[in-house]
Amino acid sequence: MSDLVRPMLPVAGPVPGGPGWAFEFSWDGNRCLASAQPGRMCLFSGTHRSITAAYPELEAFTGRRRMLLDGKIVALDSCGRPSLARLQRRMNVQRPTSLVLRRAPVTYYVFDLLSLDGQPTVELPYQRRRELLAELELAGGPVVAPPCFLDTDGQAVLDTAAQHGLHGVIAKRVDSPYQPGRSRSWVQTTLRQTQEVIIGGWVPERRRAAAMGALLVGVPTEEGLRYVGQVGTGFSEASRQELRDRLAELAAPASPFADEVAPEPGRVVHWVAPRLLGEVSYREWTAHGRLGHPTWRGLRPAKHVAAVRAPVVLCARDGGPETEDQRLVAELDRAVAQVRAELRTLRDQISPHFLHNTISTIVALVSTDPSRARDLLIVFAEFARYSLRCATETTLDEELENVERYLTLQRARFGERLQVQLHVTPGALSVTLPFLTLQQLVDNAVRRGIECRQLGGTVTLSARLDGPDCLITVKDDGPGKEDADLLATLRRIDDQLHDSFGEGYRLVLDLVPGTGTTISLRVPTAVRPGR
Repeated sequence: MSDLVRPMLPVAGPVPGGPGWAFEFSWDGNRCLASAQPGRMCLFSGTHRSITAAYPELEAFTGRRRMLLDGKIVALDSCGRPSLARLQRRMNVQRPTSLVLRRAPVTYYVFDLLSLDGQPTVELPYQRRRELLAELELAGGPVVAPPCFLDTDGQAVLDTAAQHGLHGVIAKRVDSPYQPGRSRSWVQTTLRQTQEVIIGGWVPERRRAAAMGALLVGVPTEEGLRYVGQVGTGFSEASRQELRDRLAELAAPASPFADEVAPEPGRVVHWVAPRLLGEVSYREWTAHGRLGHPTWRGLRPAKHVAAVRAPVVLCARDGGPETEDQRLVAELDRAVAQVRAELRTLRDQISPHFLHNTISTIVALVSTDPSRARDLLIVFAEFARYSLRCATETTLDEELENVERYLTLQRARFGERLQVQLHVTPGALSVTLPFLTLQQLVDNAVRRGIECRQLGGTVTLSARLDGPDCLITVKDDGPGKEDADLLATLRRIDDQLHDSFGEGYRLVLDLVPGTGTTISLRVPTAVRPGR
């Protein structure tokens, strides 16, 4: 153990820009050093405690050379992503049984080389250490070297991590040596999501019974308020006191949650009426439908609790990973089937091309990225709910909300190829226009202006007041070509404008081959008497 060193640690921060950085994905796992030689590998924690016996499948690694490695022990879920929940089945298990080994196998992800054949490498630049690591050809078996990305935009790597449900990204200076302890040569950017929640109770601090220690929160479902966990971080002393005072006014005799909440032993739970809405950030949803590593962001007094959207959380039953995987895929399959059933009704109002591609994208993600598939299903459900309304008119504000859902679904397919610019005067949001008018125009701009271009393009949507009217314009920078389907759609919208607002309200089409398409329409800021 004499050659062991303290591990190098990153600082937290945004993704750095500029040259001289390499990027790696951040893996959820157990950080450790590994001393390897032909036929055997010994594992040590950050405090140099031996943990080899806990991971016998790694001990048998047959490296061809002597080396000291730095990396993380990870347990992969059914989609090939590191799962901290699955790894916890192995942590603190000193002598795992064959059943535990089978249900939660682990892999050692190596990201640095500290010595090779007895020669220290810590003074070498990071890039050279990675080159030596690559020469070891750790590409299979229980020990692997995941990729690093040189000469790459760090934001693109972070976006990729988000798409695949990973923990985040670590940026590393290519010319930096390995420096034990925390160093600014490594910068970790962690991905976190947000969720609106309803407060259903609180527990006091352990040392101060009168002070609020953690909130018990939930999300609404058809069966009632479902408990999703405790939030005990992210509070300032002032916000804790404010919440304590407001929650005292909402004290209730019983739990507002539809499911059973088991309090920690020795901690009293104070139930409250579910009237306060707040927001938390979190890293992931656990296999049991709880918020993973939640942090309080604050109350949202401008919104009513009825506005909270419950996420689609795929919960696991008790049992092995096979049971969890089957349940996860089965629940997504049922959700996809429900979406498919709605398509027949939507096809009369929304482009079948868009519907087909959206469903294909979600179905493809069910097996590769179920978390992303879940999020898109939520958006699609809201999109469908709006589009199926029995309405002939809507407001620009409501139409823009649905257009944003549409664009979220399209971005899942096109990624950075689809850029959007929005310029809307606040005073225009209340104007009335025919139902789904804006949706159809934006869909046309994406399909005919962006989809056909390899490098993608930009859709620009603007709305401004112009005298007694509101001028709405949808523009793309595509090929600017005319076709029969486009003209049929525009004629239908033009007829709706004429029928709703009179002869003076028509649609204007401006096609410029090779430059793009601009479609403009006017609607009155107030509906005229008699109409």
